[in-house]
Amino acid sequence: MQSKMVGLIAGIGLGTGLMYLLDPDRGKQRRAQVRDRAKRTSRQLGRVAKSVDRTAHDIARGTDAITRRVFSLKRKALRLVA
Repeated sequence: MQSKMVGLIAGIGLGTGLMYLLDPDRGKQRRAQVRDRAKRTSRQLGRVAKSVDRTAHDIARGTDAITRRVFSLKRKALRLVA
């Protein structure tokens, strides 16, 4: 029963969306708006992905440098003790 209700609501939503986009009077304008918003969102996501990639790369490089420094100091300390 509940799955039939979900299917009915999904069908109504899909029909409404198609009617909105395929409207003979303003459908062309609406489709252009959807296309432009999708392009803008895609560009924004690309910029965010590049930023996250750069940040992750910088953190990894910093962690590597700190680890090398710690082990270098540990080796020097062991030489002094031995």
